[in-house]
Amino acid sequence: MSSFSSEDNSDSTEAVDNVNTALQELQVDEALRGAGISGPSSSEGKTFVVDPDVFAQWTSGQHSTSRNASPKGNRPSLHRGEGDKFEESQPAAQDTSSTGIPMEIGAGSGKAKRKKNKPKSKRGLAAPTGFEEFYVDAPLTPVEFKEEQDLYDPRIEYAIQRFCVRRNMDSAKKDVFDKYLALGGISAGPKQFAGGLDAANISDMTAAEITLMKATHFVHADKWGDDGAYEVDFATCAQAFLSSRVPWLYDLTGSDSVKKVKAKTNIIRNFLNYLLHHDVCPEYRSQVVSARGVCDLADKELPMVMQAQSYLPGEFQTACSEIFGGSFRGIHGETPAWATDARDLIGMKLDLAKQTFRIGMSTHVSDEVAKAYVEQNENSDITTTKIYKLALEITELIRASTEVKTFYVHHPAARGLKPLGRLVAKTWDPPFRLPQDLTPEEKAAEASSKPQSEVHDFLVEDYVLETCFVGMKLEVTVREMSFGLKFFDTVHGIFCTFYTLLPNELMIGWKTPEAEPLPYREKNKEASVPAGNLDGVEDSMEDDEEV
Repeated sequence: MSSFSSEDNSDSTEAVDNVNTALQELQVDEALRGAGISGPSSSEGKTFVVDPDVFAQWTSGQHSTSRNASPKGNRPSLHRGEGDKFEESQPAAQDTSSTGIPMEIGAGSGKAKRKKNKPKSKRGLAAPTGFEEFYVDAPLTPVEFKEEQDLYDPRIEYAIQRFCVRRNMDSAKKDVFDKYLALGGISAGPKQFAGGLDAANISDMTAAEITLMKATHFVHADKWGDDGAYEVDFATCAQAFLSSRVPWLYDLTGSDSVKKVKAKTNIIRNFLNYLLHHDVCPEYRSQVVSARGVCDLADKELPMVMQAQSYLPGEFQTACSEIFGGSFRGIHGETPAWATDARDLIGMKLDLAKQTFRIGMSTHVSDEVAKAYVEQNENSDITTTKIYKLALEITELIRASTEVKTFYVHHPAARGLKPLGRLVAKTWDPPFRLPQDLTPEEKAAEASSKPQSEVHDFLVEDYVLETCFVGMKLEVTVREMSFGLKFFDTVHGIFCTFYTLLPNELMIGWKTPEAEPLPYREKNKEASVPAGNLDGVEDSMEDDEEV
């Protein structure tokens, strides 16, 4: 090999200077060996040893091309770039010439890198949603407080929109939140004709203007003002939504009923906490606090309501219905293979019904009722005196005593049956009940069938009473027997203590009719033939007949 110097050979001065620059920037000595260059990597000596043949081929771009893959782990090499600049490239395949010197081939022709999926943490899927159990908003600075006071002054729309921006709501949470707002008179939907938002549009906007442009929830103008047509009541809206809408819109049954209920109430509670934290409506602070208490009460009562719906009317009520011709009469079928308890059955066999009824009568009814039953049963005079639909509110739950439980365990005839307790309730007037359009005869029949007493007592299994609570509302069909016993065999509905029904949902999508007909209707009306003026029609018919 020959030795060249940057001072002796003027023809190689430019090439060596380029090599010096590349060495100073990258400091990759091993990569340079592929170009036939060796020597110190520092710029102090300015002397390099170059293989003339390899260097000439390299500078003229006469590298041989081979398809052999480069060994794994090769470091980046230098190749001739655009504008005679040295650029760093990915490891390329190398070939060994007859001189035994490895040379670079196929630089930059490797396979494209496979795109790696970003983890959930970088895609935002694992980011906090803002609905965690112990999530709280950060304290407000004085500047933020002043800004939000100006922002929330005109309408609550801004508060709702900023809440949605600061919470990571999926489709299920958004569905619950939108239905809750709709019941309160707030519309949800895209804002039309507003155009898109980009950096050029929002650069000169304030926070209030940006929030308004992004708004998807609106309070229509007819709901503002002090004319008394609409009333702001956070607590009543929460009661109506959680008691009359959530149980019907969503499935809350199953072993995870508590979890399902909390998933719904947490959304409402989180929004109410946001209103309190940001002082959105200080004049309604007491109402917002009350509404938050409704969410806490729903967490306790709604799972019990769901469980009571699967248990009521209970085995004793079903037995009475089977014996005395109620709604369960004759509907008992074959016992399912999966049935492990009487609660899993529909209806009841007549023999089991009689056994359940007799044991219940012997342990709970008064002597007067028991005597009347024996006499009427011997004479076959037992009849149903009244059947009526009744709304009840539970006032007392009398659980089975120790003596009763001991009797059901040790008495041979009561084994396998469930001990009974007492459910005491009073008449309840449901809210917003629509009047029925009845004939005079039907009104008279309804008046005669109404119960004389406002307090009602029913025999119910003790395990069913565990799912009930004082204040629970029931709508049932009650039957009164001639010997003094009352039972209900049809349960139409079970409700929370705070059950409220609002007609607001009927107004969703409502549009006020136009005071005057639209212009195109007037035009069509003028073009139509006036009623009773058929002269032109008759003339045309005569012309047709002549033809």
